[in-house]
Amino acid sequence: MVTKKKGVREPTLQEVIVTFIAEDGPRKISGMPKILGSSYQSINSEALKLGRLGILEKDSDGLFSIAPSIDPVEFGIEAIYSDSDDLTPHQPERERTLQDKFEDLLKSVGMNKGAKTITEIYFSGDDIWNAQWLHHVLSGYAKGFVTEAQSRLIMGNWTIKNGIPYRQEDFFVD
Repeated sequence: MVTKKKGVREPTLQEVIVTFIAEDGPRKISGMPKILGSSYQSINSEALKLGRLGILEKDSDGLFSIAPSIDPVEFGIEAIYSDSDDLTPHQPERERTLQDKFEDLLKSVGMNKGAKTITEIYFSGDDIWNAQWLHHVLSGYAKGFVTEAQSRLIMGNWTIKNGIPYRQEDFFVD
């Protein structure tokens, strides 16, 4: 297990859920526990709270999605509880390189310090389309900057988005 670096703020489960849904699109809670490294009950409870706060919406099929008025990039726990109704509209997505997208993923799970360096290390490897290399970078080079839960989220998200063969049980022990 990757150890938590002293003084580094862990993203809340609510922030992780919002980031995950923003990146992957609408999801059912049942598919999230293994990827996010939390229990179904915890994720469901936090998703329902986010629904009551107007951050997430749940459709008739049980899929949670980001409410149209919410900008996931600027989502933060402080924003949920603020009294301000001034929500920033979505900006058109600029054309980004694969490296930019990977670095953004690292930052979206709370890995702000070292994200650029870890991105450079990952893309300097021989096989960026191999889950083993991604796991090696996260568990070795990024050790101390990323928790196991963040590693699970990064690996799950990156491999799904890029069609990289990946089975969580090959890399993480539950």
